[in-house]
Amino acid sequence: MKGYLLIGVATVISGSVLAQGTIQFNNRVTGTTTVAVVAPIYGSDPNDPTAQKYGNAASGPTTPVPAGTQTYAGQPLVGSGYTASLWARVAGTSDPFVMAATTPFRPAGSTVTPGFWVVPSTAAILSNVPSDPAIRAEVLIRVWNNQNGTITTWNQVIDPANNVQCGQSLPFVVQDQLGGGTVLPPTLRGLQSFQVPSLEGCVVPEPSSLTLLSLTPVAILFVRCRRLRSPKLADVTR
Repeated sequence: MKGYLLIGVATVISGSVLAQGTIQFNNRVTGTTTVAVVAPIYGSDPNDPTAQKYGNAASGPTTPVPAGTQTYAGQPLVGSGYTASLWARVAGTSDPFVMAATTPFRPAGSTVTPGFWVVPSTAAILSNVPSDPAIRAEVLIRVWNNQNGTITTWNQVIDPANNVQCGQSLPFVVQDQLGGGTVLPPTLRGLQSFQVPSLEGCVVPEPSSLTLLSLTPVAILFVRCRRLRSPKLADVTR
């Protein structure tokens, strides 16, 4: 009986490990529109160093995918002095974002280098999001100046005493099932460029606030229509 119990525990542990989803931690994937994502990350605007901007530009050393309308005066980030980090949670929940991986930015010296980080040799594992056809991951990218490799943890980043320059993307829902088993890890399709402002200490908006910024006009129109059609909601909001 004890042996069966141990086998059952081992099976549960094995299943939970296999359930962890994986994703390609890469902001430059060219190819078909179903996998492509080209979203370089920019440094602060020299004319407005505290400004925060989000969205893909119309052009660049590597054409953004999808192409957007945003303009950036800051230069694309390069070099190991900047760290990119991947955070995730189950989409549709208010769970905290959990960091899954970090990597430095690519060194200078190539036309495809600026704004892109070094791609890890293996897919990132999201410990808090399973590979499940009914579940999607909500992802956030955070970038910081690691001050010559001395700032290696998020607690250091947000410590005001360290005066760390940092910024983050708009959160987005990965459109495909996470990798696991026979399912290949998807790309970060949905990620868009953003600007890392220069501030006295790291100041990043709450993910909930960023989610509001990422609402599409269609979603906003949908909410307005529901309010107009619902007398009870209208009464509450007066």
